[in-house]
Amino acid sequence: MATTKPSFLTGISCKYDQDALSNIDYFWDEVCGTYSIRDDAKSELENHEENKRKIACVLAQRKCRRITFSSQITIDKTGKDSDSMQEKIEDLLSLYPSPSEIFDEALLNLSYFVTHPSDNITITQNKSWYVYAYNLASALWMLQQLEKLDYIEFKEKFLNEILFSITAKGWFKISEINKNINKDSNQAFIAMWFDDSMSSYYGSIKAAIEQNNNEYLRIDALQHNNKICDEIIAEIRRSKYLIADFTGNRGGVYYEAGFAFGLGIPVIWIVHQDHLEKIHFDTRQYNHIVYDSPENLQKQLCDRIKATIV
Repeated sequence: MATTKPSFLTGISCKYDQDALSNIDYFWDEVCGTYSIRDDAKSELENHEENKRKIACVLAQRKCRRITFSSQITIDKTGKDSDSMQEKIEDLLSLYPSPSEIFDEALLNLSYFVTHPSDNITITQNKSWYVYAYNLASALWMLQQLEKLDYIEFKEKFLNEILFSITAKGWFKISEINKNINKDSNQAFIAMWFDDSMSSYYGSIKAAIEQNNNEYLRIDALQHNNKICDEIIAEIRRSKYLIADFTGNRGGVYYEAGFAFGLGIPVIWIVHQDHLEKIHFDTRQYNHIVYDSPENLQKQLCDRIKATIV
């Protein structure tokens, strides 16, 4: 039975539940989103406070950027488990920005808090995770560095919150960051249902990518000796953009699209018209290509790639 308890990662009071048979704790954290953690992973992170903070920031980034799949934190398990996606501690830590990336990533996170460039943004103790900080004091330091770069402008600094806005220079920087992600890559990653009924549509996707002088990759066609989830993550990281076909409503496609989206890699959303009503409500907000034939898909996709990627 669900109760209330401090989130394991952030300490924020939230809804909590436990599966005693599987040794898994579940948290509904307002900053990190819904996540679960196995007992062995919890023990590991309790001895490494800095890693715990980094994973909180990684999940906060996803929540901020509207990536809504539930992560289950593990030591050695990957892949889908019921409604969650199992992710190893080491894989989550690999998503934490390097020192040279952290200010760009913090600025990108902040851009998701506004609907118009003139809007003010408020950072509180709980929201400090969005700028890769863990309390208001460390968040203030991060924001001061962004101010020195002329990316933000402070409005007010109160005891419990900081009020500021993104400057014109900051918005130009955000646009530059988005344009430069994997700009030298020529690879398009295809995330879709591996079913015989999709063969002709897979052919159309490949043709549309080739028409725009890009190379395509679907993970089942890649020869490798590594674990499949590791290869998926590595290849998405190398890709210029990702095409996500939600026909069949496959959990892996949601994960791969969310992973790319979180890295700032452009995602082109597509679905067969017979499956449009079955896709998750969290992704319906995006402009899907809705197709009804291989020919129709190839034409629409080719145009979308030209318009938004190439």
